[in-house]
Amino acid sequence: MKYGICFWGAAALVTGAGAGVAVAAEGSGSFIQNRSIGYVMTSELKAIYDTPDGKMECPQGINDGPREQFKILFPEGKKYTLRETQLEREGEIWFPKTTPEKTQYHDSQSKIAFGLNLDGKVGANDYTSPEGEKGIDNNLQRAWGCTANYRSTSYNLFAFDNWRKYAYNIVVLELTDVDSLVNDDDVTVTTYRGMDKPMTDATGAKYLPGGTQRLDLRWGKQFISSFKGKIKDGVLTTAGADYTMPSAGNGSSIADIRYYKTQWRLNVMPERAEGLMAGYIDIPDWNSASNQQRSTHHQAYGQAATPSIYRAMMRNADYKDEKSGDPAISMALRVKFTQVFIKRPEGNVAMNDTASAPAKNAADRD
Repeated sequence: MKYGICFWGAAALVTGAGAGVAVAAEGSGSFIQNRSIGYVMTSELKAIYDTPDGKMECPQGINDGPREQFKILFPEGKKYTLRETQLEREGEIWFPKTTPEKTQYHDSQSKIAFGLNLDGKVGANDYTSPEGEKGIDNNLQRAWGCTANYRSTSYNLFAFDNWRKYAYNIVVLELTDVDSLVNDDDVTVTTYRGMDKPMTDATGAKYLPGGTQRLDLRWGKQFISSFKGKIKDGVLTTAGADYTMPSAGNGSSIADIRYYKTQWRLNVMPERAEGLMAGYIDIPDWNSASNQQRSTHHQAYGQAATPSIYRAMMRNADYKDEKSGDPAISMALRVKFTQVFIKRPEGNVAMNDTASAPAKNAADRD
C-alpha cells in the first residue's frame, strides 16, 4: 500500500463511524464547555506524497544535497579560495537568487498530492488527492517531492517532530459556537499561541487530553486569526484566512511563518482532532526559518540544498500577498491536536484588532 494512501485511508473512518462520534461528542459534556472546545497541536508534518521507490514521482532520482552539490561545483584537483567556495555558498543560502541552477534539481512529477482546493477551481496543473478529489493546490509537492528531507523515509521528518514540545511553538485552536462535533452549520475557529507544553504520559511519547492551555493574548497577538467553518459528519472545514504560525527551532531561534488563505480540514473528536492545514506559505519566511533553525551541516543530513529548494519554490510560486508583496506557494501540512481546556488571562489584555492580518515582514515580528 502506498504511503500516502495508507495515512489518509482513515477518511473512511469519519463517515463510517459517524454514529460513534456522535455518541462520544454528545455524551462528553466535560469537553465542550459553553459551546466551545480547545485543542493544542501535537504534530505538524509537511504533506508530501511519495511512493516507496520514488520512481513514479522522481524518475530522475532524488536531488543532491549541499555536500553532493559542493563536490560537483568544486571538484578535487584544483585550488579554490574560501571566498569563492564556502563563503559564496553560505551567502547564497542567506541571500537567495533565482538565477539558473549550476547543478541539476528535479521537480516532482507526481499527479497525486495531499491538500485542499484553495482557489475553488480545477486547473490543468492541479493535483488529485489520494482519495480522488480534483483541483488540489499543492505546488510545494512539485518543489519538494524529490528532496529526501521531506519524503516519508526522511529521518528528520519524524526525529524532529517533537518541536511542538518547545515552549514557544504552542498552537492552540478554539472552536466556538459549537452545538455538535458531528454536524454544525456554523462554528468559528480561532488560533492562538499557547503558553503551556502539551500534557503527556510518563514516557513523554503519548499526548493526553484534558490539559490546560493559557493563551498568550499580549505578546502573541500576531498569531490570533479567525476562521468561519462548519462540521459535517465529524469533519470540520473552514473558509480561508491569513495565519501566522509561531515557529522556533533549536537554539531558541524564532522565525515565525506566514500562511495566506489558510484553510483547515480536521476530523474533530472530543479528545483529539487531526487532518490538514493548507494554504500558501510565504517563501521568504520559509527560507529565513529554515536557515535559522538548522545549519547547512544539519540540512545536509536530509540532502536539503536551500538555494536549490528556494529556486524551485519561486519557480512554482502560485500566490503573491498584496500587503507584503511576498511570493508564496500552495502547500499542506498534516496536523494532529489533543483536546485542552483553555484559560484566558485575568484583567485587561490587549487583543489583536486585525486577527487575520499577518505581520508585514520579519521586522514587524521582532
